[in-house]
Amino acid sequence: MKAKNRKRSKPARLIFTIIIAGLIGLTFGFGVGKGYMANNKLVNAIENKLQQTCDCEIVKSDISAVGIQFSTNDGLSNSQADFILENCKFSTSEVTEAIRLNNILKKDIENYNSIDLITFHFKSQNNIKTIKIKDGSILQSDKS
Repeated sequence: MKAKNRKRSKPARLIFTIIIAGLIGLTFGFGVGKGYMANNKLVNAIENKLQQTCDCEIVKSDISAVGIQFSTNDGLSNSQADFILENCKFSTSEVTEAIRLNNILKKDIENYNSIDLITFHFKSQNNIKTIKIKDGSILQSDKS
């Protein structure tokens, strides 16, 4: 007895392909959504800790991004968060204050080290001082 050579019909192949593509897309979408929610939770925790730690009139998160990013100034990063700190009172320089805040956040915030690039924008009535910290060290300090 000869074995029958069974070929799938074109509609069956199409349905099979659609199901596989749908499963892959659903899995990818779930992963992206979960990463986005985790990043928002982390940024909110950092913002709350900064509000508790800083003597500033306003502390708020500005921009946070997850995903591979490349900048000629900042290099390659996987995630970044920017924070605006307005009218802060501290006895040291902005750079020293940024280092102090970074050390506090490293110690107190779970998964803080998962953010590659942190930017603090110290705003006062006269100027804006931007301090960027990448992987725990000062990357850039600009006066804007």
